[in-house]
Amino acid sequence: MRRAEVNWAVVGTGLLSQSISDDLGLTPGARRHAVGSRDRERGRAFAAANGFAVAYEAMPELLADPSIDAVYIATPHATHASIAVAALESGKHVLIEKPLAVSADEGRRIAEASAASGRFAMEALWMRFNPAYRDLISTARAGTIGTIRSVRASFGLPFGAPGSARWSAARASSTLLDQGIYPVTLALDVLGRPSRIHATGLLREDGVDLTDHITFEYDDGRFAQLSASMVEYIEPTASVSGTDGWMTVPAPFWAANEFTTRAGPIPQALSEPHRTTYERRGNGYVPMLDAATLAIAEGLTEHPLHPLADSVATLEVLDVIRDAMSSPTARPKEIR
Repeated sequence: MRRAEVNWAVVGTGLLSQSISDDLGLTPGARRHAVGSRDRERGRAFAAANGFAVAYEAMPELLADPSIDAVYIATPHATHASIAVAALESGKHVLIEKPLAVSADEGRRIAEASAASGRFAMEALWMRFNPAYRDLISTARAGTIGTIRSVRASFGLPFGAPGSARWSAARASSTLLDQGIYPVTLALDVLGRPSRIHATGLLREDGVDLTDHITFEYDDGRFAQLSASMVEYIEPTASVSGTDGWMTVPAPFWAANEFTTRAGPIPQALSEPHRTTYERRGNGYVPMLDAATLAIAEGLTEHPLHPLADSVATLEVLDVIRDAMSSPTARPKEIR
């Protein structure tokens, strides 16, 4: 049976929007319809180059277009909540580039707007839909490496430079929100909500965090060691370890299409790795775009693999991490 088509608008014309547009073209049932850009000429050029029918300079014009079913929001962090709420109130479905919002309170506003409008809303955290990532989580939960005891994950890449968009307090630029969200999500997916959080990092005077070093502690002794940086390389890999073995994910772990499992007696674990590999679809966003497009076509308001409650819960943890980093003491933050 042919899937109902969903007409998409992409707000933003940066590198991310280019990747999303490419993968929308590979997504069954997704139709590229409109582009939103503050620069009219840039928007028109982007639309012409990527198969979109129309470009809009102002959000009210875009949201008034009755042909648009869903909006992909690929704008600076600080604008996510306001654009998402406006789109939902206009009757559009939304897929919001991570982070969903800059705080848990803003995330709840989006959830409330989605519920009130009856429209689909989801954070575009593509890692959650990556087949390799989903297999990694299910393999870990199945007990293949015994009882899980720890997670280690890092995302450190020297992005941009002072004065660039990635270092803008006005845009809510943040290593934690942009990069740290991936290690944090992995730890939460594998270990659950921690009992205590230690967090330090490099903060500019305007509040933009450039590096994050985070430890999750659990009452039963489990832990996670997480880090992120936009000023240096920190090996962007991940591992999940247990009583009977461990699993490793190569760089970049949040977009990897493979992982390796080592388990069993020590000689076997050290010498007999098992590699699991998946084929990448497009730039890697197709599984997420496919899931969202199908959910919208079926009339869902959330996706069961990544509901809004999960995104808000992650934002609550990120809020605690940010508070811990700005605290004058090094005492861990208790999680309630």
